[in-house]
Amino acid sequence: MYYCQDCEKEFKNKKVIIETHDLSSEPYERIEVCPFCNGTNVKKKPTRYCMCCGARMSGEGDYCSTACRRRGEYLWAKERSQKEQWAKHPLNIAIKQVEQYNKEHGTNLSYGQFFAGVR
Repeated sequence: MYYCQDCEKEFKNKKVIIETHDLSSEPYERIEVCPFCNGTNVKKKPTRYCMCCGARMSGEGDYCSTACRRRGEYLWAKERSQKEQWAKHPLNIAIKQVEQYNKEHGTNLSYGQFFAGVR
């Protein structure tokens, strides 16, 4: 699908105009324009896909159906919960401590070096 920014209409195929410039043989200039207003300010509309199942979308919205919307929202909430749990995990907290120490002191200590020598 294409979208004309001049007349704000959508269409599947651009109109092709061959401009000869009074030449008797090729090369001719090939100009692709909007079929409604002959404007050249035509952009390709990005293809959209369902955020849950990946089906190609023709209408508006993020999901292709209410079932996909429910499943998608469930999966996004599950992922958010897993990220929150990972952020609270003791190993992740320890890694952040090492990174913060290295940043503050200009060092490049590994996890083992930090806990063996600094703590």
